[in-house]
Amino acid sequence: MKKSYLLKAVGVFAAGALLFAGNASGQAKFDRKDLLKKFLDASNKIPAKQKKLLSSGMQNFLSLATEMTTPHVKSGIGDDGGTFSGLPKAQAARNALRASSAFTASTAGPGGTIRISNPNLDFVNSVVTGFTQSETSTAWCGNTIVAGYNDSGALLRTLGVNPLGSASLSGVSVSANGGKSFIDLGFLNPGSDPANLLLGDPVVACTSPAQFYYSSIFATATPPDVNGFRNPITAVGVNSSGVGGISWAAPVSAVAKDGFLHSIDKPWIAADSTNPLRLYVSYTDFDFSGTSTGCPNDFRIAVEIVNSTDGGNTWSAPVVLDEECGASFNSVTGSNIAVAADGKVYVAFEFIPGLTPDNEIHVTRSLDNGATFGKPVVVSSTVVPNGDGGALQGGFRNNEFPQIAVDRTNKPSRGTLYIVWSDGSDNVVPDLGTFTGTYAYPDIFVSKSTDGGQTFAVPSAVSPTPADFAGIGRDQFFPGVAVDKDGEVGVCYYDRRSDPGNTVIDRFCSVSHNHAASWDEQRISHSNWLPLHGSDNIIVSTYIGDYDALTSDFLLQNDGFYGAFEIQFNGNPDVLGKKF
Repeated sequence: MKKSYLLKAVGVFAAGALLFAGNASGQAKFDRKDLLKKFLDASNKIPAKQKKLLSSGMQNFLSLATEMTTPHVKSGIGDDGGTFSGLPKAQAARNALRASSAFTASTAGPGGTIRISNPNLDFVNSVVTGFTQSETSTAWCGNTIVAGYNDSGALLRTLGVNPLGSASLSGVSVSANGGKSFIDLGFLNPGSDPANLLLGDPVVACTSPAQFYYSSIFATATPPDVNGFRNPITAVGVNSSGVGGISWAAPVSAVAKDGFLHSIDKPWIAADSTNPLRLYVSYTDFDFSGTSTGCPNDFRIAVEIVNSTDGGNTWSAPVVLDEECGASFNSVTGSNIAVAADGKVYVAFEFIPGLTPDNEIHVTRSLDNGATFGKPVVVSSTVVPNGDGGALQGGFRNNEFPQIAVDRTNKPSRGTLYIVWSDGSDNVVPDLGTFTGTYAYPDIFVSKSTDGGQTFAVPSAVSPTPADFAGIGRDQFFPGVAVDKDGEVGVCYYDRRSDPGNTVIDRFCSVSHNHAASWDEQRISHSNWLPLHGSDNIIVSTYIGDYDALTSDFLLQNDGFYGAFEIQFNGNPDVLGKKF
């Protein structure tokens, strides 16, 4: 057995013993191990080039499932996935720390930041795995802020409470005082069905201080057939809370497809301020059914969207925004939604051509509440993949996925669209150690539209390399964008300017008071960190996340911005936040 495999197997010992335990209470034919083998078999149908586009959340899930469904891994339950007999006493005692419905309120972090995830939960169930919180999204309504994030420890906490139950890799924290302090709830409710798995990639939205929604990748199964067997369902789950995020209903599938024929990934959710019951969820469909009308008898990758008019209880049929067939070698993914004050819906995403080197940022809009969308508009056709073809110095993956925001104020700037992404086009240097022979140091680019998304301004850098920077280049990545009640624009991102060697990472934010004509920037993190992301054995070794979103008050009652982000303390990623 390879050394790395041994380490991974040890790291996920406890998780595997719980995650793949059979259900002994009434569904003898239901076996998680068998079900997840079906998910793995389905994912292997995705062409290699497109499979690299799977989100970090999905890759974490597939990595864990691969390790724990390999026959020669001994996880304490036997290779047949037999019934787990119970938690060891010591582990059960540690799990008593989560006996209440909510954990201790978080404390202040460095430099005026606020701890959003509770560091006291790290290493509770294991000292080798299950302590990573990252990839954040926040929603702000009035004085209530809810943060969602990937949480590998949530997997151990959910199954530590009920080894035969559902599981969650999604974390959630709540603030009732405008972000001054947070309560970490431990995990997002995965529901009662033991087939349910919430797999992360969180996005949070709200329509009032009480009403919040949380979307994430969702794996579940069909109801048992006459023989008790269940087949995989790939979906986007939407959890709702009517009590300000303190408790959450079970996930509802916004879209659900046959897990043998599809893999649903990279979801995003947005609410419509003109109708608090109207929601939108976009996602990427890796479709290997061969039955689509657009790509008959071929693999298809598509960005699609669904909508709800009853607060997420029921959802429309999917609307295709763009689809690319396997024969073209093209791909689309990384969708992001903004809803204007007049109800227009905008979706931005990345187009990845198969035969040319540069990627593109596209946006499409709907004038009829998501029933139909126009032909995508090209925002930028010269997006250079970051670093070494999407891998940044330090060995972690990165993307150029756009984020989009719209001005909903009553000022003259009302309706202005802002799109941000990371782009390596301004600083490509020779590098003998890369696959391409070059390394592209990314900047955060912004482009705006003042005519409802029909045309966009020439992209420009939000924060160009400082004149006194002594290194060859510095990476900026994972931008988030929002517009506040005053029409000011905020953009936050990770930045390596503190290190001429381009190693350590800080969080910076830039604010424009003149509609993206100029920017004032500030360091938010006040504690830079090294990307020691491979220390948690539940996550893949190249993971630090795919994004960190930024929010403003959806109700336009408060000015400013709130952003959550990760800082890695001694190789342990935690989520912090700050209002600015």
